[in-house]
Amino acid sequence: MSKKGTSNFVIQRATAVILAPLGLWFLFNLVAVLGADSQTATAFMKAPWNGILLGLFIVAGAWHMRLGMEEIIVDYIHSWLKDVLVFLNWLTTTGLMAASIWAIYNISFAG
Repeated sequence: MSKKGTSNFVIQRATAVILAPLGLWFLFNLVAVLGADSQTATAFMKAPWNGILLGLFIVAGAWHMRLGMEEIIVDYIHSWLKDVLVFLNWLTTTGLMAASIWAIYNISFAG
């Protein structure tokens, strides 16, 4: 056995610990920008630290989500569909992370 379950458990707990302060940061800044015009929101995102922290928040959240969904799939699906769903879960979260990082890069650093 490859002890994949133990590493997934540790990584899921680590991402939860990382998400706690990043989630508070996100909520605080979301309330601050809520109701503002698009120029204000864009100016907020152009600050490099805001882009980096938002990217970390999205990556940690997507990784945490992938591990949780994979555990649910493995625990409750016992057919050939399990492998398909695990792959689709990985593909979806990887695509979410890549698209989010690309958007944040274009707003914060390239634009």
